[in-house]
Amino acid sequence: MTLRLRLGFLIFILVIAGCGSDSGDETPTEPPVTGKLTTILSNQLTVELLAQDGEAQLAGTNSGLYWRSDYTAAWELRSPTTTAVKGVAIVASGYYVVAFEREDISDDSAPFPLYQSQDAGETWTEIEHDFGGEFHSAIRNLAYDSGTDQIYAVGNTSLAVADTTATHWTLLHGEWDGFASGLRLLYVDSPRQQVWFGGQGAIENGYLARYDQTTGNVREWHELLPAPATFIGGLVHPLTPSTVLFSGEGGVVLSTDSGEQWQTPMGDVNHKFYWDVVLAENGTLYSAQYDKLSAEQPLIIECSTDNGETWVENDLSDETSRGGVKSLMLVPGASETMLYIGLWDNGIKAIALSDISC
Repeated sequence: MTLRLRLGFLIFILVIAGCGSDSGDETPTEPPVTGKLTTILSNQLTVELLAQDGEAQLAGTNSGLYWRSDYTAAWELRSPTTTAVKGVAIVASGYYVVAFEREDISDDSAPFPLYQSQDAGETWTEIEHDFGGEFHSAIRNLAYDSGTDQIYAVGNTSLAVADTTATHWTLLHGEWDGFASGLRLLYVDSPRQQVWFGGQGAIENGYLARYDQTTGNVREWHELLPAPATFIGGLVHPLTPSTVLFSGEGGVVLSTDSGEQWQTPMGDVNHKFYWDVVLAENGTLYSAQYDKLSAEQPLIIECSTDNGETWVENDLSDETSRGGVKSLMLVPGASETMLYIGLWDNGIKAIALSDISC
C-alpha cells in the first residue's frame, strides 16, 4: 500500500470515529431566544397599573402617569408629578381622577395628592378633598362605578365613596386611622351592585371583603391564603357572575358560588405574588408571577381554560431577565390580541395570546 493510500485510509478511520464518539462532555449551546416578547414601553420603569380609555392606553408607573392615543402611538408622560401612581379612575373619555404618592411619604400634614384631568392628562387640577379626615390617610386605589356615577377609594383599612368631583368622601367601612399594611384590591361589580375590596391586615393576614351597595352590609373573609398574604387584583366572571377570582401574595382564590365556599387552585406558591387576573374573549384567564426579592427573576405567565380550576405555567425566562409582573392588560391588535405585561423595573412588554400555551 502506498504512503498516500495509507494516509487517506487513516483520515477516513478518524472521521468515522469522530462521528460516533460520545459528545456528552461537550458544553451544550444556549437555546436561541424565541423573540415572543415585544417592548411596548422601554426604560427601567415599574408599571403598577395598566388601563384603557377607548383606544387610548394609560400606564401608572413609579414615575408618574404615561399616556398614548392608541397602540401604535408614542408614549407621553402626562402627569402633574413624577411620584408613583396609586390609583386611576376613568370617569369618561379623557376624564381621569388619579391618586399619586406623596413627595415625602412620611408627611401627612395635608390630604393625599389627588388630581383631576378632563383632557386626557394634558392639564391637571389638584383636588381639595377630605379623604382620610383629619388623619389625611393614604389613598391606595381608586375605581369608577358607572352604575352609580361615583368613585370608590381604599386606604389602610377604609372603603370610601365620593361623587365624580372626588372632593367629599363618605366612609363606608373601616376607619380613617386604621392600622394595617393596607388595602389595594378594589373591584366594582356594577351589575350586581357590589364592591369587592381587600389587602393585608395588621398581622400580615390576607383580608378580602364585599360591600353591598343596596344594604350597606359588608361580608369579610380572613386567612383564605396562608400568612403572610395580601389581595391585590382579580375579577368577577362576566358570563358566570357567581364565579369570582382574586389574587395576591400567596396565589389565587376561587369561588363558584359568590363567596360561600372558596378553593385555592394556586395556594401553594411559596408566597409568590399574582398581582392581576385578566379574562380573554374566549374565556381563557391569564395571570403572572412576581417575586418581591429582586427585579432579576424569571417571567412566568399562567393561564386557565376552566375558569381558574387549573393553571398552565409558561416559563419565558429566555425572553427577559427582569420578569416580575405587576400589572396585566389585554389589547386587541391589528391581527390578534396581545397581553400587555407591566414589569418591575422593566417597563411594558407584550406577547401574543397565540404564543402562550394553555
